[in-house]
Amino acid sequence: MTTRRPRGAERATRLPSRSYDPPMIHAADLRLQYPTRSDPTLQGVSFTVDDGETLGVVGAVESGKTSLSMALAGFAPTVTGGTLDGELQVAGADPREDDDDTRLGMVFEDYSSQLTQVHVVDEVMVPLLSRGLGREAARERASEVLDRVRLSGYEDRRTWELSGGEQQRVAIAAALAMDAEALVFDTATRALDPAGREEVSNIVSSLRGEKPLVLTVTDPAELVGLCDRVLVLNDGEREAFGPAEEILRDADLLDRVGVRPPTPLRAARRLGMDASPITVGEFSNAVADGARMSRGLTDTGTSELSVEGASGSDTDLIDGPEANEAEPTKPAVDGGATADGGEKPLLSVEDLRFSYREEPAIDGIDLSVEAGEVHALVGGNGAGKSTLVELIVGLLDPDEGEIRIDGEPTAGRTAAAVGETVALSFQNPDEQLSKRTVEEEIRFPLEERQYDRGWLPFGGEQRYDDSYIDERVEAARERTGLGEDLLDEDPTFLPQGYRRLAAIASAIAPDPDVVILDEPAAGLDAEGYDLMEEAIAHLADDGKAVLVIEHDMDFVSEVSDRVTLLSDGTVAARGPPSTVFDASRWDELRAEHIRPPRAAELAECLDVRALTLDSLVDRAGGAMEVHE
Repeated sequence: MTTRRPRGAERATRLPSRSYDPPMIHAADLRLQYPTRSDPTLQGVSFTVDDGETLGVVGAVESGKTSLSMALAGFAPTVTGGTLDGELQVAGADPREDDDDTRLGMVFEDYSSQLTQVHVVDEVMVPLLSRGLGREAARERASEVLDRVRLSGYEDRRTWELSGGEQQRVAIAAALAMDAEALVFDTATRALDPAGREEVSNIVSSLRGEKPLVLTVTDPAELVGLCDRVLVLNDGEREAFGPAEEILRDADLLDRVGVRPPTPLRAARRLGMDASPITVGEFSNAVADGARMSRGLTDTGTSELSVEGASGSDTDLIDGPEANEAEPTKPAVDGGATADGGEKPLLSVEDLRFSYREEPAIDGIDLSVEAGEVHALVGGNGAGKSTLVELIVGLLDPDEGEIRIDGEPTAGRTAAAVGETVALSFQNPDEQLSKRTVEEEIRFPLEERQYDRGWLPFGGEQRYDDSYIDERVEAARERTGLGEDLLDEDPTFLPQGYRRLAAIASAIAPDPDVVILDEPAAGLDAEGYDLMEEAIAHLADDGKAVLVIEHDMDFVSEVSDRVTLLSDGTVAARGPPSTVFDASRWDELRAEHIRPPRAAELAECLDVRALTLDSLVDRAGGAMEVHE
C-alpha cells in the first residue's frame, strides 16, 4: 500500500514523500548481464533495506558494487544496456519500469562528473526547476539543503573552485534537494582526501534513521559506525549479509573476498589477542583490559603486556618519544642535498614560487628526489601538491626558482620535452587509457617517440627500432607485475588496480628518470594495494626517482623513504616517515587534515614505536601466523 504524506506549510518547498510498510528496498535473485561480458556481473543477489536503515555494501574492485547501485537507481540496464532479471522494488516501484527520480537519489564516486553548472546554487536548483518548482521556491530549497551539508554561504561560489570534499557535498545537496525516498552513495569517498571523507561521513551520519541509505565501499573501515547491516559481494555473488557488528569483525570473511579488514582487527589477529577491535579506541580498550597476547613485548624483554599510556579514544593518543629509530629509513636530507653527499638528485626544486591571480600557490619550495628513492608528497587540499607537480612536468612556468631533471634546468623546455625524462601517472587511470589492448597502451608512448620528426607530420630520423619497443614493453610489463595474459585484454574492462598498473606501465615504458604517481593507492582492494606496493619497489630498484602524491598515510609509511608535508604552498615538514609521523607531530598533521598511519596509533596503545603493521608485530612480539 502506497500513501502520500500531506504537504504542510513548513514543507512548501519540498517535494512529496511516501511511507511504506514493506522494506523500502527489496531485491531477490538479481542477475545482471552486460552485453560486453561473458559472465553475469550480478549473480543471484538478494537483500532488503528497511525504512531508516543504513546498508553497507563491501567487496573488492569489480565485485559488483557499482553495478548494484546502478540497478537500484534504474541506470542498469536502461542506460548501460544488458538484462536485469529477478525481483527489485525501490520505494514501492520497480526502477526498471518507473522513472520517478524522487524514489532514489545517487551520489557517485566521480563527483566532478555530476557537476554541470557554474555556480553552486544553480547545481542544486536545476533538478528542482526541471520538475516544475518555481525559481523562488527552488532557491529556498537549495539554500536549505546547502545548509544541511554545511555549505551555507556557498551559493554563488563557482563549482570548480571548490575542494574535492566541497564538490562532493554539492553533489550530495543536489541529491537531497529532490527529497528522494532513499539514497545511494557509490564509493562516494574514494577520490577524497581525509578531510573530504570526514565531511561526507558526517553528512551520512546525520542522515541515518531519516531514510534508507546504501553505502558501497572497498575499504570496510569506512563503514564502522555508519551502517546497520552489511552486504558482502564476491564476484557478483552474495557472500554474506548480516549485522554490521558481526561482518566487520570477521577478518577471515573480509580476507576471503579480497578486501583488507580494519587495521586494528588485523593487528589484533596477528598479535594473538583474543579481542576483535575495529577502531583504534577499541584496540586501546582491549589492551587496557589485558587482552591475551601469544607472546610478550620484545621491546621490554618481559612477558607482560605494557598498557602504560593506553587511551580509549580514537584520537586522544599520547605523544611518545622521538620515533626516529622506529623504522629503517634512508638518512634524512633537506632541500637539494643528497643523502650521502654524493651524486646530484635526479629531481631537484630550488626556491620555487608560483602565484595564481597574485595569490601565492607555491612559496619558496625546495625538494629533491634521488635515484632509487621513493619520496612522498603529502598535504591537505590547497596545500600546493597539484600545482607543484604541474610545474615539475612543465604544464606551468614558475615565477621564480629552478627545476632540474638529472642536473639540467627545465626552463625553456616544453611539457613534451620534459616528458622525455619525467613520467606522470594520473589518479584516474581512465584519463590516460585510450587503446584497445594493454599492449597497445604500453607501446603507444614508445611509438610516438620512435621518430624525431621535428615539425614534420611524418617521416624523420628513427631513434630506435621495433625490437627496442618490444624490449621496453616487456620490461614495463614485468616491473608493474602485469601478467602476459593481460596484454591482449581491453584495459577498459580490467579491475581498477590493473587499469592503474597498465597506465603506469605505459608511463614508464620510455624509461624516464623521474616517475610521478598521483594517488596510486586510491580505491584499491587488497590485491591492487599489494601489486602497487610491489610496482613502486621495482621502480626504485631500477634507479628511478619516484615522487608519490598520496592521502593514504598507511600506504605512504609502507613505500616511502622520505616524506615532504606541504601547507599553504610551503614545506611544513620533511624527513623520513618516522620523523614526519612521530607522535609529537600528530596535532600538526591533523591540523593539515592528515591522519597518522593507523599502525602508529595502535603502536601508541602498546607503548612501542612503529609505522607499519609488520613493524608493530615485530616490536610487540605478536603471533606470526599472518593471514595475508
